[in-house]
Amino acid sequence: MKLKYPNTGTLTVCLFAFFLLSSGAYGQNKMQAIGIQKNRVQINGGKVIVDFTVSFNQVEVSSNNQLTLIPVIKTTKGAKRQLQLPPVIVNGKKRNNLFKRSLRLNGMEEDPMLHAILLAEQRNVSGAYRYYRETVAFEPWMKEASVYLTGDLCGCGGSEKDRFEKLIAESIALPDFAEFDYPFVPFVNFVVPQKEKIKERASVGEAYLVFEQAKWAILPELFENKAELAKIERSLNYVEEEPTAVITKISIKAYASPEGKYDDNLELSKERAKSLLDYVRKNHALSPGIEVFSEGYGEDWDRLIHLVKNDPKLENKEQILQIIHSVGIFDGREKQLMDLSGGRPYLYMLDKLFPLMRRSDYRIEYTVPAFSVEKGKQLLKTKPEMVSVEEMYLIANTYEKGSEPFKEVFNIAGVVYPDDVTAAVNAAAVAIMDGNYEYAGKILEKQTDEPAAWNNLGIVCMYERRLAEAEHYFENAVSQGIGEAGRNLLILEELKAAWEAYENLRKEYEPLFN
Repeated sequence: MKLKYPNTGTLTVCLFAFFLLSSGAYGQNKMQAIGIQKNRVQINGGKVIVDFTVSFNQVEVSSNNQLTLIPVIKTTKGAKRQLQLPPVIVNGKKRNNLFKRSLRLNGMEEDPMLHAILLAEQRNVSGAYRYYRETVAFEPWMKEASVYLTGDLCGCGGSEKDRFEKLIAESIALPDFAEFDYPFVPFVNFVVPQKEKIKERASVGEAYLVFEQAKWAILPELFENKAELAKIERSLNYVEEEPTAVITKISIKAYASPEGKYDDNLELSKERAKSLLDYVRKNHALSPGIEVFSEGYGEDWDRLIHLVKNDPKLENKEQILQIIHSVGIFDGREKQLMDLSGGRPYLYMLDKLFPLMRRSDYRIEYTVPAFSVEKGKQLLKTKPEMVSVEEMYLIANTYEKGSEPFKEVFNIAGVVYPDDVTAAVNAAAVAIMDGNYEYAGKILEKQTDEPAAWNNLGIVCMYERRLAEAEHYFENAVSQGIGEAGRNLLILEELKAAWEAYENLRKEYEPLFN
């Protein structure tokens, strides 16, 4: 005889074999033997989605018996209502043969009223059924409904002890806007960069050299000096490896830490800057005509302020900063620092922070010519700083728009030229194309006053549901002649309608969740 259950939903009936354990479960509480994990019980698009996993732990299903599991949406208040969803049945071996014979007598291979049929290959069932997912039309009474799993562990209309009811969800959740949302594909804009008249570049760095006390002779073998000097050498080589690059200027700016007399530290920094420049000129074959410059700037209190703020182990940080800001260099500033907390903070700074103030900033300025697309592609892999934003734009557009190489070039431009408006707008465009709206927003956060950025900023706002801001940016972008912004305004109108519908739905159900 055909098995019938009072429901409307139809899903393919599947046959699922469980691996079973051999030991019995006669003394086990049958309700505890069946577990439920709620995945999702939620309104979506006018329907209720019921999605959960059932686990079995030594549930006895004899060869002649049947376990029937029926999800039910029902209310327990006022006028009681309920709706049963398609059940899952677990058949013992003989019961399953009888079930299949009954289907064939009715000219059927599957029962469309069931969600699934599972075969208990042994008497005690263990395992998990992870595939229960059904949808039914939402009805107003369901606003106050819960969802349960009811079951008959006998399958033969046995006693109450063979039946159970377990809660799946206390209530039906409101829809997520991400699912209720109007899907949209935004129109990003790319900006054509201006051509650089003269491609001027600079390679910069910091060298922390150790000198003998009150001296300025460069001693490569002293401490880590050799490695610090190698930094400058590598920077020079980096530029000179490109034969079209022309070094125009090398400058050294040296700084000192505050221990000792101010005038002595100032003079010492000047001598050390000059000594380092002389060392570079002596040990590196510089082309004639390169401008050279060295200068000493004495005690670098600005650097100390930065180091103090960012050192997590330094004690009395607020008092240290207060002294630096309120006491003049010639009014006993260092003495007050030395006296603070028995001198512990000063000794710590002397050991950990002052060496980081004794540095030499170096700057190697150079020019490079305009490159062809092919030459630019080569340098993009090794020396991207030598390729201009405009040249990167031309390179990107040799690839299919939206392709990985296309996006990679604009990403490189955004990293190499973080302060360039054009590079930022174009890097944000490819981030949006990749769905990385958060990164696009970070790229553009400094460009809110730049008309070229307004369309892409509007897209970020639209994605973050800041619809009024999005409209503001799009309208301003349209006024600047950015055609993509007009298309995005049309998308925004549809998105606003979807959002309004969602808000109305939330207002309808919100009291249930307060």
